[in-house]
This record gives sequence, C-alpha cells and structure tokens, in this order.
Amino acid sequence: MCTEAHRGEPNMKIAFWSSARGSIGVTSNLACVSIAMAFESSCKTMLLENHYQKNPLENMLIHRQDQKLVKNTIGTNRYRGLEHIINQMWKEQEKRRYYYSEVQNGKMQEEMWTLHDLHPKEKKLFYKKNEKLMKEASVEILINSLYYLPTGNHFNQSIFDYTLNDNIMKILWASENFAPYTFIDTSNENNLSSKIILEEVDIVVVTLMPQQDVIEQFFRNYSSLLSKCIILLNLSKNNNSQISNISSKYSFQLSRIIPIPYNMEYSQAILQGRVVEFMMRNYRCKSEHPNYPFINSIRHVSAVLQRIQDKSLGCKN
Repeated sequence: MCTEAHRGEPNMKIAFWSSARGSIGVTSNLACVSIAMAFESSCKTMLLENHYQKNPLENMLIHRQDQKLVKNTIGTNRYRGLEHIINQMWKEQEKRRYYYSEVQNGKMQEEMWTLHDLHPKEKKLFYKKNEKLMKEASVEILINSLYYLPTGNHFNQSIFDYTLNDNIMKILWASENFAPYTFIDTSNENNLSSKIILEEVDIVVVTLMPQQDVIEQFFRNYSSLLSKCIILLNLSKNNNSQISNISSKYSFQLSRIIPIPYNMEYSQAILQGRVVEFMMRNYRCKSEHPNYPFINSIRHVSAVLQRIQDKSLGCKN
C-alpha cells in the first residue's frame, strides 16, 4: 500500500510497449491495468504517452461528450498537457543556461530549445515546483488516484518528438515526485524518447500477439529487456500449452507471461470512451460472469506488478 509520503521509497516506472507494429492493444492494455492498479492500492498513478496517435488514452478513458470539455479546457488553459510541462521546464532552464538548435520541417522553420540536465543541488527545488506542475497539467481520471497527462496539440510530430526527447528525464523525475506509479504508453516507431524510456523504466509490459514469428522476433532482438519485462499475450481464448511452450523454449519465467483474452464488451468500451465505467462495473464480477476471464487476467497483471514493487521495497529495506 502507498501513501502520500512515498518519497524515499522506490517508485515504479512502467512502459507499455510492443516489438510488433500496428494496433495490437498496447494502449488498451495500459488503460485497464492502470485502473486495476488504482482500485487495488491507494497509490497515485500518472499516465502519459510519448507519441501522437489516432486512438490515444484520452479516447479510451474519457467519453466523447466529456472530451469536448477537456479539449476546450486544454485549448483555452495553457496549464494543461505535456506541452505545457515542456514549456515550463524550458522557461525555468532559460534562467540558467541554454542553447538552441533549429528543426527544419518542410517549409516551416521552428526553434527548439534543448535543456541541460539539472545540477544535483537543484533537484530538490525542482521536485517541489514540479509536483504542482504535474497536477495542474494533468486530467484527473479517478479522484486522487489516476491522472492522465495529455500530449497537447500545439507541436507537430517532429517538434514534439525532439522536444520530448530533450526533456523526458525531467518529466520522469517530476512524475516520480508526484506519483508512485508512472505508466508510459511507449511508441515502437523509432521515437527518440522511446529508447531512453525503455532503458530507464523498472518494468516493460510487452504486448504480443500469439504468432510465432512475432514472438521469435521479440526474443531474438530484445534480449536486453527480458530481465525486466512482463509479456501480455493477446489471445482469442486462453491457451495454457502455448504459454508453457513459450516459457520453455525461451527460458522465460512462466509467471511473467499473462494471457489477455479478447473481450467484446471491453472492445466496445474502448470505442465509446467508457473504459473506466466498464472496469468499475465489472471489476468485482463473479467467476460465472462472462467478463470474468478478462477481468481476472487484468487483476493478475496488477498483482504481478505489485509483487515486483514489494520485492523491490524488500531489497531496499
């Protein structure tokens, strides 16, 4: 269990990612697992994305009617979104030392400010200031527990990618100070910040489809991630023998391969922006309920993440 006094304890940064391209459920898995974590603990969780996408977390967590209010708020209130945080960090660092480079994008030339790392003596003050910044820039999904940091919409993709890469460490520091858990929807499209995120996080939750070539490609090309990853295997139905075969073939811990069965009602909730309502309605459903297999898998993921954190806390004490 977590409290507000989480400073000094190991915070957990978790990247949701896939080695496979396309829409395979990375964002939707993050959405439901983050809600489960909020239900199971008193910890705050911050959600963010390191890329623009057609169906972002906002579309899944916030109903369309409410999205209009959020978009209007973000559009009129400069204190919302990841872009606001980047701008505030730039202003703060401008008082110290800076340099800039120019980013060419078609016919339009933009200035991009690149920030230097903070001196260690400045970190305490930085954390204090940016705890407030993170809260005011985010959207509260669940009261006092789940927060979402929108990407914003004022940068083009190229400018956003470069500026986020230059500031991602500071953003992760600020998020750690604000919340014990930081969940990052991490792009696999060669975004500059993705490499840093995958290196810095404590856990990588990897979403894979059950195709052999996809699984083989992951284990062959991303062996450096294996020691800190959990695999979510999207399945039409549970196939324990396939999971056992993967564990045996690649010498990967069986308990860290978790099947996520397809659920029609959850898929509809994603399209409607009703993921929160779906999880609240079904989270305590009984074993005979049709949504139980899906919910049970998500609760399993949450339990595994919490066990990893408990083990980390035990090692630190």
